[in-house]
Amino acid sequence: MRCQSAEPLRSISWHHEGKQFMCSHTDGSLTTWTVRQAPKPINVSQPHAKTNKDGKAEACKPIQKVEWKSSKTGEAYVIFSGGLTYDKAGRTPSITVIHGKTTTVLEMEHNVVDFITLCESPWTSDFQDPYAIVVLLNNDLVVIDLLTPGYPCFENPYPMDLHESPVTCCTYLADCPSDLIPAFYSVGSRAQKRTGFSERLWPLCGGEWSPTSCSYNEIILTGHADGSIKFWDASAGSLQVLYKLKTAKVFEKPRSRSVDGVDEDPFAIQLISLCPESRKLCVAGASSHVILFKFRKLESVSETAMLEIPITYEISEEGDCSPEYEYPPRPTLSMASKTDSAEGESKKSSLEYLTPLRVRTGPQKKPPGFQAHLVCLTPLMNGELPSQISSLSINSSYGL
Repeated sequence: MRCQSAEPLRSISWHHEGKQFMCSHTDGSLTTWTVRQAPKPINVSQPHAKTNKDGKAEACKPIQKVEWKSSKTGEAYVIFSGGLTYDKAGRTPSITVIHGKTTTVLEMEHNVVDFITLCESPWTSDFQDPYAIVVLLNNDLVVIDLLTPGYPCFENPYPMDLHESPVTCCTYLADCPSDLIPAFYSVGSRAQKRTGFSERLWPLCGGEWSPTSCSYNEIILTGHADGSIKFWDASAGSLQVLYKLKTAKVFEKPRSRSVDGVDEDPFAIQLISLCPESRKLCVAGASSHVILFKFRKLESVSETAMLEIPITYEISEEGDCSPEYEYPPRPTLSMASKTDSAEGESKKSSLEYLTPLRVRTGPQKKPPGFQAHLVCLTPLMNGELPSQISSLSINSSYGL
């Protein structure tokens, strides 16, 4: 038996009775075939096709994969990836669930690599009764609940969002104080108020935790492009998120993110230094800014101190330096060279206006965890961007 389709084929799924099968195609169509009438499909449909003004159906993206699952209730499930039109909505990765006369489009945050339907029965010749869909994305793993109205996702017990925002730096701490991980977990669990997830238990079972490789605590800190810092417990067999700190909340929202010469990620974390004993955290960012945080278990309301540090230097003309070393070009310091007291306030306001970031002023509500205590900014000099910070260290014993 040979079946000839007019459109290129992408996937096939059999009906549980073995007398029919469904195919997905590159034009966003689904065809249903029967083994008795092989030359032509008994049904052709484009679930997401729209009719334009000319009466023609709009072009749709390919349906990469389709699964046809039966149910004891009599209404089968047709589940497929792709197939949306090429308009704005069509650029969104999606999983479509057709159950009876209801069509539900579930948008994904990343491109769909593959998916599989979890069923009550493992036998393909029996009623499958699907209860969940496991979707593998480029940067995530999503499990969809088919038994709850609206098809919510299960809350993932394993960290899949390491690169939710690109990682820009990383710090490893070993043999930390025993109370450090519980403290981070305590403030992190209070901050997590995730809603909209399925109330059912995680449907995937199996596997065992690997034995702890060492007897001491291990913590990994990852800095990200959006200015966030994630604290991970690396003591067990896999990374577990303890706490997430958003440093961008210390600053006002930038006026524009597309100014020539300005970093597109002004809050990106570049350097991290943590003192585990005093629980003081110091971070340096892409806008040549430094923030000092102090750990607090309770919420507080306070103003964040701000310090501007103009970086100026003189190039020696006596030749007493190494001739091999070439200094970077000196920026124009016309504003900084003004010494008249009447222009002091004008210079200060100019420097504040020319800082890449602006700190939120006034008393700020700060949640439990690391709370900003001091922000150091490097102003622009005559439009010149400040140099990047190349090293950072904190010493609580000496207050440095």
